[in-house]
Amino acid sequence: MPFYDAHDAAIYYDECGAGRPLILLHGYALNSLMWELQKPVFSKSHKVITVDLRGFGDSSCSQQWSGSIMADDVMGLVASLDLHDITIIGFSMSGPVALRVACHMPESVTKLILVSSILPSSGRPKAKSEERLQQRELDVLKLSGVEGWAKEIGLFDATFIGNMFRRNPDTKSLWQRMIDRHDAHRILCMLNARLNTESPVDWRSRLPQITQPTLVVAGAQDDRFLDASRHLARDIPNSRLEIISGASHMVNLEDAERFDGAVMGFLDAK
Repeated sequence: MPFYDAHDAAIYYDECGAGRPLILLHGYALNSLMWELQKPVFSKSHKVITVDLRGFGDSSCSQQWSGSIMADDVMGLVASLDLHDITIIGFSMSGPVALRVACHMPESVTKLILVSSILPSSGRPKAKSEERLQQRELDVLKLSGVEGWAKEIGLFDATFIGNMFRRNPDTKSLWQRMIDRHDAHRILCMLNARLNTESPVDWRSRLPQITQPTLVVAGAQDDRFLDASRHLARDIPNSRLEIISGASHMVNLEDAERFDGAVMGFLDAK
């Protein structure tokens, strides 16, 4: 299993295919298995690199965990693999991670794709309600392990999960495999680090500084994050918004054919 040594963490990644590099980043509480339906399609024309962000899947964590730290991990991996002419895909939580990488490495990252993305930090202090939710996750993990933690945050019964299972029942076994790949100790390290981390930089105001052509993809039924996708497409200069009807948050698993088509069309465009 290949790992990138981030000095304070071991970051697992996988490579398949050949061609221009395509880096796929996952969402919160997920790992790189969320891209299993895409890898056979994208690897026909691209070198696909999937990453377990620190604390998730097979990647370890430390006392540091934030969007900026995860972006540093990805940039270190890019340098270690000597990658150029990269497209990077950020999903949900990792949308801001991909944005940071694009901002810091414009000479290497030539295209950006944001899928069901949250907005980057506005630099505000962490709210007490946010701290309470994070502490609750930590307490549940200590008491009930990964399975209990996954249930607590809705990985089995949230609205967007139900929509995914209805539209594509075959995802149920993949989803369970993804949850089973998490390790309680690594998740615990991540949750402790997150609880003690602030995001003091206003990255949201930097959206107009993104220079790469950008594709923003969202599901039409993703009530919680659709406005964030519209915000991103409005503020990033050279961007366009692709809304996939009938899909919710897990758009790549709910409607893989339409999602893959949108991404490949963007990748192939000059």
